[in-house]
Amino acid sequence: MANIIEVQQLSYQYPDSGDRHALDRVSFDVHQGEWLAIVGHNGSGKSTLARAIDGLLPFKEGTVTVGGIQLSPETVWDVRAQIGMIFQNPDNQFVGATVADDVAFGLENRQVPRATMQKRVQAALAKVGMTQFAHREPASLSGGQKQRVALAGVVAIAPKILILDEATSMLDPQGRQAVLELVRELRQTQQLTVISITHDIDEAASADRILVLDDGRLIEEATPATIFARGTALIQTGLDVPFTVKLAAELRARGIAAPQDFQTTEEMEAWLCQSLLNTSTTPTKQGRP
Repeated sequence: MANIIEVQQLSYQYPDSGDRHALDRVSFDVHQGEWLAIVGHNGSGKSTLARAIDGLLPFKEGTVTVGGIQLSPETVWDVRAQIGMIFQNPDNQFVGATVADDVAFGLENRQVPRATMQKRVQAALAKVGMTQFAHREPASLSGGQKQRVALAGVVAIAPKILILDEATSMLDPQGRQAVLELVRELRQTQQLTVISITHDIDEAASADRILVLDDGRLIEEATPATIFARGTALIQTGLDVPFTVKLAAELRARGIAAPQDFQTTEEMEAWLCQSLLNTSTTPTKQGRP
């Protein structure tokens, strides 16, 4: 599978941080079309890494290559043209007086003709279910609606890569699920590569692959099943344990032979239903008279 992003020996220190590296010789590849989750405790370097990939941090050690273009001050706009980024608080990236104006902002920067721009804005808002809010002020929307507008801005510019920088952390569970479902749909219809920077383990569980950062270092890189098979050992790196792992551990503690390997929510539901079905259909042994 071809790589769309290649990061090699990337290091970065914030001013006045002493000897501490926010990123310490981080190397990894991102495969075209995959969903990659980057997890870690607060301060582990997740958001710093996202900003470095998008050219928002002036790192001096290591290289970042996006779509075959090595990031540099001379190529930064060519790299950013391939990336759509959504931040934790969408209010920080709104610039338009109305929803439609905000979605059009990226197209205006790319000098897209007005007639084409209007069509792409309308299509993008329809794609995320926000057409009826086109003339509303972004500040009047709910958190989930604001993230949908931010997604519409990404849809309009049609990037190759979508980076979600803690984009669902301020939403309630229902809003978080709705936004993630929309991202999955956009990934399929627009052939997006998705990088999800998150502390939500259950969100990361739906990714194709997970990177674990700890104090600026990449300490593990594997599938969700491999990462979460570590169970409570994740807590040592400041991460939570997925609900299904907790549930399986509680069941085993009660003498129920729950799966040892990691199960997604859907897989655990299927296993529970099958177990209950088997229990209900097992004949009761009758004692001898």
